[in-house]
This record gives sequence, structure tokens and C-alpha cells, in this order.
Amino acid sequence: MGIYTFKLRWKDLSAILSLAAAFALCLIGGQMETGAVPVSVSAPTEAEQTAYLQGLGWEVSGGPGVEQVALPEVFGPEYEGYLALQAEGGFDLAAYAGRTVIRYSYPIANYPTGEAGVLADLLVLDGEIVGGELRSSSLDGFMAPLTAREDSELS
Repeated sequence: MGIYTFKLRWKDLSAILSLAAAFALCLIGGQMETGAVPVSVSAPTEAEQTAYLQGLGWEVSGGPGVEQVALPEVFGPEYEGYLALQAEGGFDLAAYAGRTVIRYSYPIANYPTGEAGVLADLLVLDGEIVGGELRSSSLDGFMAPLTAREDSELS
């Protein structure tokens, strides 16, 4: 058994710290660039959730349906399309894998096609909106990202 020693000069230490800081900045910058930092919007009450939807241009025409939804521990390949839809809406739902969220489903009165039965789903965890989408409740319905209302894009 031996004792190993080494001498670290100030110059070497500053170079190592500089490299570590640069590496940390690259990691943080990479997360921000790819959207890996989870996005959430504070809206713990129905009034705040309705205000959020109205801020996106959607008219809410009633109170929400409410249910608990357990997100899978691991989002498999069958969830790729859904996660992409969430990302289009600005949400990183994968960051909440394994968590139980509350889904508030609000009826929407001003969908551009005039279609009845359109719902805005808000996925809420600890008072924060962590996901959401627009969907039709009809059998041959649709699902779209929860984004600001633009008549030309939603049809």
C-alpha cells in the first residue's frame, strides 16, 4: 500500500475549474435549447384555469369535468405522438412520468369549425398546468395542441 501525492498549481486548478464551468454551461444551455426544462403555468383554481384558456383565445362554456390520470412510469414508443403534441403546446410532459395529475376538461364554445363537443384538457399537478390539449369528444374526433387560437390553423 502506498501513498500518492501530487502538487496542484494555481494555474492548473483555474484551468480545471474553467473547464468544469464551461461544461456546466453547455449542459444548461442544451436543456434550454431542446426544451428539456419542464414548462408549467400556475393555475390552481378553476377561475385561473379559465383565465388561462381565455388568454389563449378560447371561450369556456361551462365547468370542467375532473378526473385523476396516472402518467406512465416510462413513456414508450406508443406515446411519441402524444408527447410531440404536448411539446407543440409548450409542455414537456415526459418530465412528469410516473406522477398522477388532475385532468380538467373544459367545454370550448368558439372552435373555428363550429364543431360541438370540443374540450380543452388541462393536466394539473400541484396547482401547475403541466400539459394540455384540445380534443373532440366525437367518435371520429381529433386532438390538437393547446395553443393560442388562430382560425387559419385550426380547421
